[in-house]
Parts: sequence; structure tokens; C-alpha cells
Amino acid sequence: MEVKISNFKEIKVGNYTDQKAGTGCTALLFNKPLIGSVSVKGGGPGSRELALLNPLTAMEQINAVLLTGGSAFGLSAADGVMKYLEEKNIGYQTDIAKIPIVPAAVIYDLNYKSKSIRPEKNEGYYASQNAKKTFEIGSNGVGTGATCGKLLGLERASKSGLGYQEKRSGKIKISTLTVCNAVGNIINPKNGQIIAGIKSDNGYISYNDILNSKFPNLFGINTTLGVIITNVKLSKAMLKKVAEMAHDGLARTVNPVHTMYDGDTIFVFSTNQIKADINKVGVMAADSISQAIINGIEAVKRKGGKA
Repeated sequence: MEVKISNFKEIKVGNYTDQKAGTGCTALLFNKPLIGSVSVKGGGPGSRELALLNPLTAMEQINAVLLTGGSAFGLSAADGVMKYLEEKNIGYQTDIAKIPIVPAAVIYDLNYKSKSIRPEKNEGYYASQNAKKTFEIGSNGVGTGATCGKLLGLERASKSGLGYQEKRSGKIKISTLTVCNAVGNIINPKNGQIIAGIKSDNGYISYNDILNSKFPNLFGINTTLGVIITNVKLSKAMLKKVAEMAHDGLARTVNPVHTMYDGDTIFVFSTNQIKADINKVGVMAADSISQAIINGIEAVKRKGGKA
């Protein structure tokens, strides 16, 4: 399913997709550096350059973000994003060179199809080179190998994927990209129904129904990632607060969430264009995260995926 970024002219998205290997990566490129922060609430994250997004650090010029499959191996795909940006003379100016600043986060998809093929430098470069205003969600890019509902093992899990959602309220704009690779079920918060997750012969199994079951060791192999862009002027500290509020959207849509098995991570960046109430931004961000995850599941189903 193809979607278009209409809220922000500053953003482009590119996918690298390997359906045969069941993995891929997604690069978000900013045509000018953005200020940003991040909130990690899962117990098993995989990431790169997140320290630069801490409000106590000086960096306020982020050039791109990479979401990638391949677990920690996939972090090398960020080298390709950096290479592409360096060729375009984009980066943080030092006394010697411009250094592209590219935070990255990973999902674990090594158990989906191929354990030996994962995104690397060339794949990150490809995603950057092909970034544009329209892109495919669902089982594409970083969502290619994404699954959910793995508390009873991968054989009962559902296919999930890359999602996107845009929101506006007055002059406030929010655009959100997610990839759902959660250990938990995916819930539609409007009606409480499970739309993807732990499968049985007759539908989906509620987490509450298996509390007495013995779960397999799933440490570090599940994660939901989100990237939120807003046009509201906020400091790094306030952007971190928005990222933390946005995790409420995960809690509404993923059950269980923020477990020690998951690496749930949400980035928030601002184009710094308007002034608005941070509380409203945070509420909108949470709603957008929730809907983006659902949009990703629905895109998989439209393509005939077995979510």
C-alpha cells in the first residue's frame, strides 16, 4: 500500500525490501537538520547514536533516521545512509568534515526467513538513494520481516509491518512512521478487538488467557519502533516528553507492551515552525502512533498477508 507524506516537505522516506530473505530497512531523510529526542521503554533495545538525542547533550542537528531489520547486525546499514548524505555534502560541520548524524534502531527479524541475510551498508545506501515523498507500507522496508503476537512462539505469530499516519489540528502537524515487531497482540483501541497477534485455530488468543502458560525465552527479539515529526517548536527536553507521552499509543494498541522481551523506542523530531501547547502535541502523538501501527497491519492484510 502506497502512502504520501503531505504534512512535511522537509521529509522523504526510502525503503529497501528483500522479500526472499524477509528483511529490509527504512531511511527517513531530512532536507534540513532537525532537533530531536527519543524515549526507550522496552527492555531489549538495539540502537545507534541515541546518546546524541539526550536533552543533556549538545547535538541539535539530526540529518536522518534509520529503522532496520537484522537486529544489531542491521545497524551497519546506517553507514550507507551516512555515505549517501556525505556525498550530498550533508552533515554536522566540524573543523575537518561534515559528519552526517544518523540515529538508528533495529528490530529482530532473523527468525522470520533468513538468519544470515540482513541489511548492511549497501542496503542503507539504496534506501537513502530511493527516498521520496511516497513509499510503501505494510510488509516493506523495515516491516518486511516484522511479526507480532509471539508469546507462544513464532509459529503462532501474525505478520505485521511498516505503518504510517498523519494528523492535523489547527496549525499543528504530526506525521508518524512505525514498525510493529511486538511480542504482544495488536488491539484496536476503538473496540478492544485483537486485529493481529497470537493465533489459534479459531482466531486470536488473548494475553490474559495464557498468563499461566510458560513463555519461551524471547529476550531481545521483539520491538516496536516509531518516528514522529511535528512542526511545533520544542526543546530537546520537551521533545523527549512528547516521546514519552507517545508511548501511551503503544499501550493502547499493543498488549503486553514494554516487556523485557521488547525494545520499544520512539523518536520525536521538530521542524520548529509554530508555537503550540506541548500537551496537545503529546496527545496527538500518542493517537498517531496507535493508528500508524493499525495502518501497517491493515496494509499487510490488503496484500494478502496472514495477519
